[in-house]
Amino acid sequence: MRHWLASAVLALPMLAIAPLAYAAGFENAVVSAEKDATESVTTFAPDTPVIYLSANLVDVANGTTVSVSWVSVDSHGVAPANFAIATVDIPIDNFQDKINSELSKPTKGWPVGTYRVDITIDGTGAEAAAFEVK
Repeated sequence: MRHWLASAVLALPMLAIAPLAYAAGFENAVVSAEKDATESVTTFAPDTPVIYLSANLVDVANGTTVSVSWVSVDSHGVAPANFAIATVDIPIDNFQDKINSELSKPTKGWPVGTYRVDITIDGTGAEAAAFEVK
């Protein structure tokens, strides 16, 4: 018991000087029918012309690639489950503090169902926003 306690006490100073791990990511991810909206909408009509995504970048390094994937989770048989509708890659530069993406209504309208927008940083999942069409 003494040996374990002594090891724990000796390890405390090393933990205090270890750098904190912080992952790059996003804040304020907003999905809306309006460009540059400040609040998310979770339900859209099938005739919504465009659905927009915006998100503030947090410590995303210059040269990083952010990918935005629009996914049909369940469109009741119109598309396979978890079908990637579209993906866009956004190269990040030093002066960029926000990303924007949009997806236009299909010709026949949005199929009723559930959807999500996945945001990844250099291939690593960082954020997801869900919405539905009804």
